[in-house]
Amino acid sequence: MRRARIASVATVVLSLVVLQTTTACSRIFGEPIAGATDPAPSAVPAEELARGLLASAAAAEPDADASGSSAQATNDGAAPAGAAVPTDGAAPTDAAPTDAAPTDAAAQDAAAQGTVSTPWGPLSPADRDLVVKVRLAGLWEIPTGRQAAKRAFRAVTRKNLGEIARQHELLDAEVREVAEELRVPLPDEPNDDQKGWMAEISAKKGLAYDQTAVMRLRMAHGKIFPAIGAVRASTRNTLIRGFAESAAKFVNTHMGLLEGTGLAGDHALPPAPTPSPAPPLTVPEDEPAPSAPPATSLLDGAKEGHHSTGG
Repeated sequence: MRRARIASVATVVLSLVVLQTTTACSRIFGEPIAGATDPAPSAVPAEELARGLLASAAAAEPDADASGSSAQATNDGAAPAGAAVPTDGAAPTDAAPTDAAPTDAAAQDAAAQGTVSTPWGPLSPADRDLVVKVRLAGLWEIPTGRQAAKRAFRAVTRKNLGEIARQHELLDAEVREVAEELRVPLPDEPNDDQKGWMAEISAKKGLAYDQTAVMRLRMAHGKIFPAIGAVRASTRNTLIRGFAESAAKFVNTHMGLLEGTGLAGDHALPPAPTPSPAPPLTVPEDEPAPSAPPATSLLDGAKEGHHSTGG
């Protein structure tokens, strides 16, 4: 009898140790992933949250700038006075400096530690981060687009931003489905930066409202677009691969809609990448335009040269 009790206690202790170890491993990197035996995480549709998010943004907004209502409508895309460029992803000014940037090998090791197995292939931290970012985009762009459809100063802004909100409802349905399949928890409210943008836009009137809304939305789309491409190029997960392709199409369409307002000037665009090595300079206007033969003709010539040398 005593041996039976000892064996029972040992079994309970071993079970607790295994449970703690499993829980700790699931939290090695980023947000925990729901276990295979846990209920799949589900998220409320972003369009259902939109009304409350707009009310929160309105409550947090400062006094509206009345001078914006007297602004003259122009299409030069000039930034509204005092408007700041979105800084999503930027570190806070009081953040502690890091001693050194991680090496590529260290970054790959960290990513490998946070990768989990799924029926569609390995799911990396970058994959999960994309799912969360697309969800966050819908949480602030749906209410912002709906508000702009009613409040924007110009008809084209009302039409285009309203369409962006409608399309984000479709994308939100897709991201919720993907997240449930992959067991990735999703947020139910925008992050602090996005809440600040919503409050900033809501506080504007007249043309300043249009300019600020387009500036914030276009800058945000310009930053997530290359992130989607990077995940599409690197993911080993077939479900994420298809999701990234779909998200890229949506974001590309939205950038076109924002540019179609005529208000997406330089202030609304992220910095251009720096190519390496530097590309050739353009030919001056007073010189003949450069021309190049078809690549296939060069390929045929290369084959002939290869055969003539006996290679």
